[in-house]
Amino acid sequence: MNQPMSKPVADALARLVARLVRVGARPSEVDGIPADLRRVDSLWLCFRVSGRSVLRGWHDGRDLIGILPAAVDAARSALGEDVLASVTTVEMFLPDGRTFPYTEDMSERAQSNALRHRFGLALRHGDAIARLTPLELVSRNLSPPKAFERLAGTLGAPPDHGERLAFSGYSCLIDLVVTEGHPVHRGQPVVAQSEITRDTVQDMADAMTGWLVRQVGPTGMTTYKYWPSKGTYSEANNTIRQFMGSACLALAAGRYPDAAISAACDRNFAYNFRTFYETRGSFAVINEFGKTKLGAAGVAITAILNLPDPGPWQAQLDALLRFVERMQQPDGSFRTFLDPPDRNDNQFFYPGEALLALVMVYARTRDPALLDRIMRGFRYYRDFFRANRNPAFVPWHTQAYCLLHDLTGEQALADFVFEMNDWLLPMQETREDPADILGDFFDPQRPGFGPPHASATGVYLEGLIEAWRLAVALSDGTRAEAYRKSILLGLRMLRQLQFRDGRDMFYLTKRDRVQGGVRTAVFDNTIRIDNVQHGLMAIYRILDRFGPADFRLDKGELSSDAATG
Repeated sequence: MNQPMSKPVADALARLVARLVRVGARPSEVDGIPADLRRVDSLWLCFRVSGRSVLRGWHDGRDLIGILPAAVDAARSALGEDVLASVTTVEMFLPDGRTFPYTEDMSERAQSNALRHRFGLALRHGDAIARLTPLELVSRNLSPPKAFERLAGTLGAPPDHGERLAFSGYSCLIDLVVTEGHPVHRGQPVVAQSEITRDTVQDMADAMTGWLVRQVGPTGMTTYKYWPSKGTYSEANNTIRQFMGSACLALAAGRYPDAAISAACDRNFAYNFRTFYETRGSFAVINEFGKTKLGAAGVAITAILNLPDPGPWQAQLDALLRFVERMQQPDGSFRTFLDPPDRNDNQFFYPGEALLALVMVYARTRDPALLDRIMRGFRYYRDFFRANRNPAFVPWHTQAYCLLHDLTGEQALADFVFEMNDWLLPMQETREDPADILGDFFDPQRPGFGPPHASATGVYLEGLIEAWRLAVALSDGTRAEAYRKSILLGLRMLRQLQFRDGRDMFYLTKRDRVQGGVRTAVFDNTIRIDNVQHGLMAIYRILDRFGPADFRLDKGELSSDAATG
């Protein structure tokens, strides 16, 4: 498996292309470019003006010195001198000569984060072949099935006909504005673990907060999902994730002395409660188009309690609390849906969200009856987890029980927090090949737990920072160190997925819509509100609790094996 090309090689290619485009010089030799890259007999180029593709295609020849000048001459002829002079970036893909059959294993979820978009895809039909480079797969956000469908259309072949192939090589982004080259892997520069410092994490927080605030429209409605490659917003919605966004905006309003953030938070709360909050006699629910979910009420309560001043929303909080209490059964378990009444799924998510809300209320009221409810829930779901282990369960219950331990000192709560998070840690990727997935939470041996996802990484970090804090408080140094390393790896993963600058937005024309946002995965640039919200809520806590030395992770410390015992 080839790694991305080095930065010096990318810079050498940038100087070469700049001379050809800007000056029209004809190089006789290629300084700084390895011999194996000089010997390529084909390459792919895409010329862009401020993110807009103006020309793309494959070019063949004897070697790099011969191919590049001819390719630039062809671009000059096709575009004209003025358009070519306005080109801001050039994408380049250099094949390394390896082509191999594309197998179904490469599209299975068990391998998706390691292989998808790492290679180019090709379809051979008769004597004809059509290819899509990794850069094209990323910029168009094509899944393998969609890619092969497009390739078949290019060849005029029926669907599911032809020989499916994959090919490898090196991707490079050339910035002609500053004459600099950037090695890219799946369309992004690889973030080194050493880049994760306190200043970097603060920059992440500021940019993610800015993205979240910009998603709140004039009515207070917040964008749920955006497709950068299409430049369009999805019409889908999810009230739990919307109220999670509200919970994050509430924290931001208390954290940043910025009137625009406070105003966005106020608009968002007004819209969400006006649109989804519904009274039902003595209690209230969050009504999502006919569905009333336990988790939505729990998250709405959390959002209110995150406000700098929850007072104006006390009536709504009390009514939602009565609904959550109504949904709890005598054995401590929760019904997860009121409507439809026959649904009781999402047990890995909704009860944890409800228990966290109840603990947050208990922290304010110290009501013994409420504590009894919470402890019954704790005992039931501790047994539930031991019989039905799932990573989605861990962060919600971790946050609830860490806070409850602060209030009660109950050792059983701490023991279970450590049990859950010790079990979770081995799911995290500690491989450095491919380099861009280091820190992802995904277990190829257990794909049933779900594909890699930014929102999952973010919510795991929300739990892990609380578990770390608890381990430090109880002087459990071994666990604290294991959790700290895992947190730092997770932060690297979120940084890898964050849209930051022209090096990862080079194919986008509407960059203000994505700046600071977080992609779903290294192979999927979709932005969803919870991609940002979960990670941002974790980052706020990490910044508050980590000292400068806690952000350091030496090269030899990348393993995040869980503590034992």
